[in-house]
Amino acid sequence: MDKVYLYKGTGYGESEMDALAEQIFAPYGGAAALTEGKTRVLVKPNLVTKKGIDTGATTHPAMLRAICKVLLGAGKEVWVAESHGGTYGDSAVRSQFDACGVTAALKDLPVKLCTEADSAFIDVPEGKKSKRFEVIKPVTQVDAIINLCKIKTHALTMFSGAAKNTFGTVPGLRKFELHACFPDYGDFTAMLNDLHLALPVVLNIADGILGMEGNGPTAGVPRSFGFVAVSRNAFLCDRVCLDLLGLDYATVPQTLDAIGRGLCPEAVGAECTDLSAEEYDSFRVKGVALPDSHPTGKISLVQRLLSLGGGRFVKRLKPRPVVDKKKCAACGKCAEYCPVGTIDMKKGRPRIVRDKCITCFCCQELCPFKAIYIKKSRILGI
Repeated sequence: MDKVYLYKGTGYGESEMDALAEQIFAPYGGAAALTEGKTRVLVKPNLVTKKGIDTGATTHPAMLRAICKVLLGAGKEVWVAESHGGTYGDSAVRSQFDACGVTAALKDLPVKLCTEADSAFIDVPEGKKSKRFEVIKPVTQVDAIINLCKIKTHALTMFSGAAKNTFGTVPGLRKFELHACFPDYGDFTAMLNDLHLALPVVLNIADGILGMEGNGPTAGVPRSFGFVAVSRNAFLCDRVCLDLLGLDYATVPQTLDAIGRGLCPEAVGAECTDLSAEEYDSFRVKGVALPDSHPTGKISLVQRLLSLGGGRFVKRLKPRPVVDKKKCAACGKCAEYCPVGTIDMKKGRPRIVRDKCITCFCCQELCPFKAIYIKKSRILGI
């Protein structure tokens, strides 16, 4: 049975990261044993946006460097690849690596930064929602993937961890096409699980030394969760993280789909880890702030009444993205990245056409000025 290995951490100093990286591979007999028979190993970080390392939004370059050093020491050919949420092009990829500190962190190591924006297709005949994916080409050219993610709350999927991180293998704007193809939250997250299962991921490393709470994955607040979770099984890793953060797995569609497929258990605890019950409880984090899109409490009487007639009234009152005109710089990125073209630029300012919005919150996630927030209906709180 797969286990989740938990490690406490307080910072990203070089010596601390080097020691942690060795610990991460130790339960598997070391990096060489974990990747036995595999020559080319790709480390897939989370570089969703050009944010500073103190925001908790992206993989810390010091941790990425330490993981790469251990793999190099095991005699592996190491690649690093990622596609952020914007336009996928050579210059954009290089710029993302530079802005997130990756280029500088790895400049003295023989690591290949995959900056050529090529893509390829993979077939997934056993996929539940999708039978084929377009992915960044490097993931089709390696023998194994180390999935290095951040632990964050998420406005759309409620939680972003190991299984969600592999969505970054879909090139650029193709991500938004998938949002448009799967506007239902359950269908979208089931598709994410299809994608993860199709990739040669051999280890998942979920970094919560500094994570994010609230309106993640980019517009939230940095929060020190103080631990790193590691497992071969991304879904079990995420389920344990949810438990330690005190988050209700029933509100996380991706985890519910994984449980339904038998990819992870519904109930978790110390028995899923290498720790005693007392040690496990010492990793718990209290009072994690949820995204504004999170459904709070039980369905109210008003919600039940409004659900009559096919729920079209409730749809009008769901949490939705709204432009903060005081913060908006009229850059047009929200309109460019909207998967269903529901944002118009009127007199240089974005206008969200409410009836067409699928509430994927891509606009909020990718706004460089945090000028889009999530508005809740006061009526549904009654």
